[in-house]
Amino acid sequence: MADIGIYTSPVTLEHKLEQAEDGKKKEATWNMGRLPLGLGKGGGPDRLFFAADGCWRGYFLLAGDVLYNPEDEEKPYSLLFDATTWTEIPPVPIKKFRGFRYLDGIPGSSGPQF
Repeated sequence: MADIGIYTSPVTLEHKLEQAEDGKKKEATWNMGRLPLGLGKGGGPDRLFFAADGCWRGYFLLAGDVLYNPEDEEKPYSLLFDATTWTEIPPVPIKKFRGFRYLDGIPGSSGPQF
């Protein structure tokens, strides 16, 4: 299992959550400049954790596939996730960061987080 964390605006997170609520489109994407290592290599599902407004908020389960668009020089990789798998976690403070972070489990649980 690979746990990847990203920091985004509350508006962007809300948009992803609305996709799950409207029921029109179950699959959503997150575009990335580089592909995180270890996806699909663990014993369980990979998770994409979202932080916004200074706290970790929750995660989506990642699909097993990654899209690649060689014409997109800035963010050629798209992680696919099921928008209906949102799992909210208690807010855990985090400083804003760019890109992504590798996490070691759910933020706020015992043990190292990244």
